[in-house]
Amino acid sequence: MNRNGISEIDVMKNFNVFAIAPFYNEVHSSQILTYDYGNFASVKNVYQLLDDICIYFGSDLNGRLKSARRILRIRKNPPLVISEKREIVAMQLPCAGFREPLWAIDMGFDVKPVDKNHCYVIFRNHERFLIRLSAEKVWERRRLALALLYETKYVTGKPSFISL
Repeated sequence: MNRNGISEIDVMKNFNVFAIAPFYNEVHSSQILTYDYGNFASVKNVYQLLDDICIYFGSDLNGRLKSARRILRIRKNPPLVISEKREIVAMQLPCAGFREPLWAIDMGFDVKPVDKNHCYVIFRNHERFLIRLSAEKVWERRRLALALLYETKYVTGKPSFISL
């Protein structure tokens, strides 16, 4: 809870969150980045925040990751659907200088290559993060995140387009 008495879950439920990022200092471990509320620092780490919002929408983080791995048939660093109804999806990106990943929630970002193994992810408010992946890998992870959202929201129970 911050100085205004707003909890992390309230920020994630009620504001336009575009990412959850690692943010290390003496007190905080992460920050929730929003377009309309600004940055909200938290003592919880990135995974605890994601687990909280996943539980709010009906499943814990491990359940969402397990589901994504099964649907997409990938093992490492899958995206996850936080809410099918609200069409909230998140993808992990290894953020340079941090051991925890940046979780991008707004898929409307831009990518600017730096070199063959690094790029910048630039969000609509011009906030940018140096990512330890090539631009092509970031676009592929974005494609998988959107495919997972489509699969869980519109195709569940019908023949899968991912296996084609």
